[in-house]
Amino acid sequence: MPKMKTHKGASKRFKVTKKGKIKHHNAGRSHLMSTKSPKRRRNKRRTHLLSPTHARNVAKLMGVRRKPPAPTPPQSELKEQAS
Repeated sequence: MPKMKTHKGASKRFKVTKKGKIKHHNAGRSHLMSTKSPKRRRNKRRTHLLSPTHARNVAKLMGVRRKPPAPTPPQSELKEQAS
């Protein structure tokens, strides 16, 4: 079976962080900025993280294997370590 190709449109629009989260740029920055409040303009400058639902779909397009969250130890082990 051949390798999956990366979706080039997605790879140009999204970046993957070291922990496997997916960053994106905000929409609505191309024009009509004078009608938007300074706070709104300021918040659109930086990148944001995709929600987990959307991130799963984008990760499939990009061929990224997302890291599962680290398992948490049972509460009984935490109590033993504390004492």
